[in-house]
Amino acid sequence: MAYVFQMLASAVNIYAFLCFIRIILTWIPGASYSGFGRFLSNICDPFLNIFRGVRWMQVGSLDFSPAVSIGLLYALSSILSNIAVTGRIYFGGILAIFIGMLWSIFASLMGFLLILLIIRFIAMLTQKRSNYYGSFWSQLDYALEPFVHRFTKFLSNGKFQSYRNAVLITIVMLIMLLVGGQVLMNFFIHLVQKIPF
Repeated sequence: MAYVFQMLASAVNIYAFLCFIRIILTWIPGASYSGFGRFLSNICDPFLNIFRGVRWMQVGSLDFSPAVSIGLLYALSSILSNIAVTGRIYFGGILAIFIGMLWSIFASLMGFLLILLIIRFIAMLTQKRSNYYGSFWSQLDYALEPFVHRFTKFLSNGKFQSYRNAVLITIVMLIMLLVGGQVLMNFFIHLVQKIPF
């Protein structure tokens, strides 16, 4: 029975890797229309499309649904591997893996946003606004601004903040969220793993 679960885990890993390649190919103009691109589209898009358009996975023009879908595949693979190794299915272990993977996806997305915000804040401190429109920074602001203003509006009870201050507040709050969340998740996962069934 362990062999079956390990084979299933390997199959899910391979499928997740193919989905990852499919996502990368969408970034390369024309690559999706090649024979290999169409093959990947046929086998990966039905799964990836389940997550496309989910509102909470989009921040401005950034779509994080591919990361969530691949993360869930890797969570399933971890669960199947755990069953293969332990020889039993127990709720606490499966729940701990699932919660850990969800936190990992969330923390990765927030970490990515944090890096973008830090880069943008440093650029704000060092650059002048000449030739701003149509630049890389205006495109980045277009993607980040909805998230930044929504986040700071929630924290400042609707009071207006300049974009620069809003970016700084968001950076500080994301750092606190990631550090505090990691501590809480470690504690929670440790508790969940102790569930005896």
